[in-house]
Amino acid sequence: MTTKTFGFLPNLCVPLSVFRLTLAAEVLAIILALAAADDIRSFAIKLGLNTLFVQWVVLMSVFAICIASRLSRRNTVKKSILTILGITVFFTIAASILGLITTSYGSSEGTQYWDTLFVFKAIFISIVITLLALRYFYIQNEWEQHLKSDSEAKYDALQSRMRPHFLFNSLNTIAQLTSVDPEKAEDALLDLADIFRSTLDTRNRVSLNEELDVTIRYLRMEGLRLGKRRLSVVWDMDRNSLPFEMEIPPLLIQPLIENAIYHGIQPRKDGGTLGISLYDAGEYLEISVSNPIPPEGTSAHSKGNHIAQENLKNRLQLAYGDRAKLSITKSAHQYRVAFRIPKE
Repeated sequence: MTTKTFGFLPNLCVPLSVFRLTLAAEVLAIILALAAADDIRSFAIKLGLNTLFVQWVVLMSVFAICIASRLSRRNTVKKSILTILGITVFFTIAASILGLITTSYGSSEGTQYWDTLFVFKAIFISIVITLLALRYFYIQNEWEQHLKSDSEAKYDALQSRMRPHFLFNSLNTIAQLTSVDPEKAEDALLDLADIFRSTLDTRNRVSLNEELDVTIRYLRMEGLRLGKRRLSVVWDMDRNSLPFEMEIPPLLIQPLIENAIYHGIQPRKDGGTLGISLYDAGEYLEISVSNPIPPEGTSAHSKGNHIAQENLKNRLQLAYGDRAKLSITKSAHQYRVAFRIPKE
């Protein structure tokens, strides 16, 4: 994502922005030449002169605005507009004067084109077009800010959806452990506190290591509730290659595991094996969670399963856009949800 110059302008210091502006400037040069030309010959001459003039003004103005934006990071909208207008008008006048001087020694076509009236027309057109462009960029920036705020609100709402049944089940498990194994009950209570502390975390990113820590605590809680015979976990990851300091959106993995246990393992009388895989794929991190499919006739809460997957899909879209990929595969005996996110 490119940074902004003068608060609401796109970054004019990158080649793509310069290319777009020069392309727009050339379109303007063609329109002005078409409006003033009487025949093909005069159109070609006026187009050449317009291109030389407009491109010089645009490129020099962009260069000056880029330098000014780096020298002064904090500008009000009013000050930014006045600065940009001043820069554009200055280079318009400079180009006009340079054109008058050079064409005074040139052809009659050039002398007719570059005159005093042209200078005033050029300044007027320059001011009008600059103001229109600034208005466009300002509205675009306001729209982007509104979209960003809306996305953050949706993201927070999606992130906060932890099933209430987990809290009830956990508290019930802790209550049962209190009389049997007080030390284990205390550890479980600390794990539960850490899990819910993570749900209240307002950060948009946490390290992969923090996310895995919450996941492990959650698995310990579910292990106490279901027992080792009904819940076994198989981890597939290379600790030496995983980017544990990589920042990701919080609670990406834990809800998937909660989903797999609730819909795949809990409905089974004998439980099952939960598979968790993390793989460093160069520019991407690939994560997958698999669980056995309950036999027919058991309540697997398929509707809630689809809601959880849609939740994950929306969160990935809000956080990474099209750079993230979610895939769901289902075989006769296994259900697998995998997603890939870029390493940032």
